[in-house]
Amino acid sequence: MKSPLVINNGRKLSRKRARAPPIEEMERDFPCPQCGTEYTGFQCIQSTVHLQCQTCGGMMPSRSNSPVPQHCVGCDRAFCGAYWHAMGITHSGAYPVCSHETLKPIGVRSVTRMPFLAHEKNRHEQDITETCIRHMGRSLQDLISEWIRKLSSREVDRTRLQLNHSETITPQTFVCSDCYDKLVSFLLYWFRITLPKHCLPPEAQQRDDCWYGYACRTQHHNEDHARKRNHVCRPTARTP
Repeated sequence: MKSPLVINNGRKLSRKRARAPPIEEMERDFPCPQCGTEYTGFQCIQSTVHLQCQTCGGMMPSRSNSPVPQHCVGCDRAFCGAYWHAMGITHSGAYPVCSHETLKPIGVRSVTRMPFLAHEKNRHEQDITETCIRHMGRSLQDLISEWIRKLSSREVDRTRLQLNHSETITPQTFVCSDCYDKLVSFLLYWFRITLPKHCLPPEAQQRDDCWYGYACRTQHHNEDHARKRNHVCRPTARTP
């Protein structure tokens, strides 16, 4: 959620002449690095609206003409890493500044582990998917890159993609790490339901689908049920 904050940079004049504060103290009187210094042709003014980063809590100016996005498209939250990286500021002793890794285009992100959210957090299903990928001689990164291309070419139904503005998502879309994990989990679901049953490990091939599919609540508190039934499937009505 966007959270613009208007910060007043002005200070009330004191009746007494005060000792000039140290530079570090003066810098902290301003919300962000651009309040006191011009970077790439921009400097904040007293009425500049600021956004608070969801990762580090630091501030950045809200700019309609920003050279890079300042919000994650998937959740609409503000992240400062990409902005300060574009400004040439990678760290600051006086202000919190995130790594540019916090907000990046989908197409340049990488994945090295199975997201915790994958398959509704069902570890048994996650293990099966990892086994399938390994037996295919592929890496998780290679697989996800392929499915991102399929998503981009509209080969995937986006109905269950739990991201804001899901219909506008492309490899160039800037998202945060949390939303990227949601996207990877969504694509792993599609990988599994399109995988022929004979490609599953032998023990997984023998399982029946759970009536409630991915929406099953029992899988979260009953280990035996989570293991014995397939939950990477669509919910179906119970038949007599």
